[in-house]
Amino acid sequence: MDLTIHQNCPSCGAPIELHEADRLIRCPYCEVKNFMVSRGVLRFVLPDRAPENIERSEMFYAPYLRFKGNIYYCKGKHQKYKVVDTTQQGMNARALPPSLGLRPQAMPVSLVTEEIQGTFLRQTVKAKTLLERAALLTVIDSEKIKAPFYHRAYIGESLSCIYLPLYIKDEILYDAVTNKPLASGGSAENMRKSGSGYHPTWTPHFLATLCPQCGDALTGEHDSLILSCHNCHSSWAEQQGKFHSIDWSCVVSAETSMYYLPFWKIRVRSTAFGLETFADFLRITNQPLVIQEKHTEMDLVFWVPSFKLRPSTFLRMGKNITLRQAKIPDGEPKMVQRMHPVTLQRKEAIQSLKSILAGAALNKKKLLPLLPDLSFQPMSTELIYLPFSDKGHDFVQEQTGISLAKSVLHFGRKL
Repeated sequence: MDLTIHQNCPSCGAPIELHEADRLIRCPYCEVKNFMVSRGVLRFVLPDRAPENIERSEMFYAPYLRFKGNIYYCKGKHQKYKVVDTTQQGMNARALPPSLGLRPQAMPVSLVTEEIQGTFLRQTVKAKTLLERAALLTVIDSEKIKAPFYHRAYIGESLSCIYLPLYIKDEILYDAVTNKPLASGGSAENMRKSGSGYHPTWTPHFLATLCPQCGDALTGEHDSLILSCHNCHSSWAEQQGKFHSIDWSCVVSAETSMYYLPFWKIRVRSTAFGLETFADFLRITNQPLVIQEKHTEMDLVFWVPSFKLRPSTFLRMGKNITLRQAKIPDGEPKMVQRMHPVTLQRKEAIQSLKSILAGAALNKKKLLPLLPDLSFQPMSTELIYLPFSDKGHDFVQEQTGISLAKSVLHFGRKL
């Protein structure tokens, strides 16, 4: 489930409501668009209902780390996946609840800003530890499979920090959201003394959505990671606080009603197991195809969806488009109207390559043990938009005939 976030417009200061995946923010009052950039994990605070006689400067906030994403793993002769949404303590404190439960999803949160008075307790649990704990869920889920792990990948994940407001009254520690006592205040007072104030790097900053090349307005949807300029036909991704152009193209259809879905076309190099060309990909995955000369002349290229999907659909789309890539013609740098937003970053697409290879393998018992010694080096990356025709409940790719249910595409934007 998404977080609902209360935020002020960076241009006019009006209150606006966001969702966790939002990056392109359009203010309904001044109608100015800004692109939000975080300098680390996003930090939120739950709304408190502390009594009026509690000084705001005496409040303090305990960190909780939230992981949301998909975990793919290979064990024995099986490839599995799990959707995880968990919130756990960002510090070790017995007096505090081990988790925030459903509260982050049930009530709106606010971005941490310098206007919030009080003390923020120091986060002592590293994000890596939370990922390891989330990975344990896959171990528990696969206890019946008595075999070693060969690979694990986190795809489409988001990591954030949510602060639980607290206060001390009559030497009793209270949860400021529910106003229920948690523990005696002695140890809590020591916790508060070890905290610190707000740090300026916690607040995200915003970029003006003007094309760096021609100055025209960049376009995209609220959850777009890539913005487009329809004036000079360029695409832009944020890197280190600035917009940088990316290589992209579109396989333009003669049909004007097409809907275009984005894919990362990643050309890779791997010297392991003789995996160098597309023909090698067909052999190692044991595809029931006759290897032709054209396959040996094709580079080793993976086609990865640039948008979030349920794990099973994500693997199926990546596998099928990769296997049928010979049918896809070259694209051209031409903007079209109906373009699905890019919601999966390039680096996450690269992390998915082993999972897609494993998903394509017909003999997983033979291929999966090879994964620990296999590595891919990206040589080039291009964003490609492919045309899909609207068939009512499904979208069907024009050149390959691969279909995707509209409901699955819609649900993917909530992951």
